[in-house]
Amino acid sequence: MVQADALVTNIEECGPFVRVTLVASTLRPGLTPGRFVLADLGGYLRIPLFPAFLDASGSDTAAFDVLVLPGHPLAILRPGGNVSLIGPLGHGFDPPTTAQRLLLVASSAHLGALLPLTTQKPEGSESPGFSVALLLSAPTAADLYPVQLLPPTLEVHVVTADGSGGHRGSTLDLFPDLARWADCICIAEDPAIYPRLAELLQEVRVAPGRGFAQALAMPPIVCGVGACQGCAVPVAHGTRLACTDGPVFDLLELR
Repeated sequence: MVQADALVTNIEECGPFVRVTLVASTLRPGLTPGRFVLADLGGYLRIPLFPAFLDASGSDTAAFDVLVLPGHPLAILRPGGNVSLIGPLGHGFDPPTTAQRLLLVASSAHLGALLPLTTQKPEGSESPGFSVALLLSAPTAADLYPVQLLPPTLEVHVVTADGSGGHRGSTLDLFPDLARWADCICIAEDPAIYPRLAELLQEVRVAPGRGFAQALAMPPIVCGVGACQGCAVPVAHGTRLACTDGPVFDLLELR
């Protein structure tokens, strides 16, 4: 973990989001999908940022992009400005190298944390048949991340609550069939539906192993080092801290 000033090099609209490019050579090598940095954006507390775009060359590049909503304090910055960051922090998504069918489950608001997995194979994977599917949900079509900006090889299933785009309903409607297909699942959804997702998973899969379904927990994260105990997450045998033990946990261990 290091503290560094990141240079803002680009800010652009990306559907209902704002895409901000940051350059920080000392932070970028340790960033992986689901890990985060804490940014000083002028408030009393630092704000967690999850990189949404990570160049496949990894340590050879210093840039990474973050997706935020227009009202986010990061969105009002201008190219050429600096942001104080601490990171990389936490434990991210870790699909096994044996995975051939990766299912990503995300609400549009939390998709950024999963976007790097749409273009990256699990580290060490040599499988030529590796494929990725995305189950993407939003209240309306206007709230969706632009599907045309996703990789063309990605299989996308869209759900909107009002039926204005894709299937009308919720993530829970399409999850069972896709969970049968997958051999690893990474989730960044509303944590309120995690208990039901866990129930559905156990209904359609026989004894899914540890790490088969990995879910991003998103309590307020303040210090990033476990000192304040403010990001406690209930799990099967007590509590764990999102900033140091997570923020990615086994879905079946969350309570």
